[in-house]
Amino acid sequence: MGKFIIRRILQMIPVVLGTTFIIFAMVFALGDPLIGRCGERPCSPAYAAAFRAEYNLDQPLPVQYFLYLGKVLTGDLGTNFYGNSVVSELAARYPTTLKLAVIAIVIEIIVGIGAGVYAGVRKGKLADNMVTITTLILISIPVFVLGSLAQMVFGVWLGWFPVTASEGDWYSLILPGIVLASLNVAYVARLTRTSLVENLRADYVRTAKAKGLSVSRTIGVHTLRNSLVPVVTLIGASFGGLMGGAIVTERIFNVNGIGSFIFRSISTSDGTSVVGAILVLVVVYLLMNLLVDVLYGVLDPRISNE
Repeated sequence: MGKFIIRRILQMIPVVLGTTFIIFAMVFALGDPLIGRCGERPCSPAYAAAFRAEYNLDQPLPVQYFLYLGKVLTGDLGTNFYGNSVVSELAARYPTTLKLAVIAIVIEIIVGIGAGVYAGVRKGKLADNMVTITTLILISIPVFVLGSLAQMVFGVWLGWFPVTASEGDWYSLILPGIVLASLNVAYVARLTRTSLVENLRADYVRTAKAKGLSVSRTIGVHTLRNSLVPVVTLIGASFGGLMGGAIVTERIFNVNGIGSFIFRSISTSDGTSVVGAILVLVVVYLLMNLLVDVLYGVLDPRISNE
C-alpha cells in the first residue's frame, strides 16, 4: 500500500504542473494581466513596472512559470487586488466550502445509496419506477433553476431555512447543501441501482441463497459491498469537485466560499487569485482520487493496490 501511494503521488506531479501551466499561460501570457488592476483607468508606468517585476513578466513564459512555482513551494500564491495574500483568502473561505461539501456528501450517501438500494431490490416495481422518474427530474433541472426554486419555496414562502447562508452556521448551509447534492444524488441512486441489479444476478448470490443465507444478509454483506465500488468512484470525484467550490450554488445563496471567490476573481480579472485557487483545486481533486483508489481495496480485497 505504501508503494502504491508513493507511486500515485509521483504521478500527480506532472498533472499539477501541466494544468497549472495552462492556467498560468492563459492568465499571464495570452491576455494582459494588468487588465482591471487599476480599475477603469490605465495603470501608471511605475505600478506596471513593479507588477511585471513581481511576476517576472519580462521573462520567457517557461521561466515565469518556474519562478512562480518557486514562490508556491514557499507557500506564497501571490497577492490579490485588495492587497491580501491569496493563501489567507483561501484559508478564510475553505472552512465554509468544506462544511457545504460535507453536507452535500452526507446527503448523497444517505439518500442516493438508500434510494438506489431500495429501487434495486424492487426492480420493475412501483418503487423502482418512482426512483427512476425522480432521478430523471433532478437530472433534467439546471442547478440555478433548482436553487432559485428551493430558495423561494423553502426560504421565502415556508421560512424553513435562511434565504442566504451565514458564515460558520451549519443550519444555514443545509438548503444550499441539498441543492448542491441534488444532481449527484440522482447519479448515485441510478448507479447504485444498476450495479446492485447486475450483482444480484451473479453466481455467488445464487450460491449464498442456496446455502440458506437470508435475503438481508445476502444483499447487505455480499452484494451491496461489491456494488459500491463504482459508486465510491462517483462520490469521491464529486467530493473533490465540491471542495473546489460550487460557483452557481454559492452565488445563489451568497455563500462566502471558494466558488464565490473564484467567480469574483474571474469577474474582476484577478489573475493571481484565479491561478492560486485553481492550483489548490487541482491538488484537492487529485488527493480525493487517491483516497478513492485506496478505498477500492477496502471494499473489494480482490482489487490490488500494489
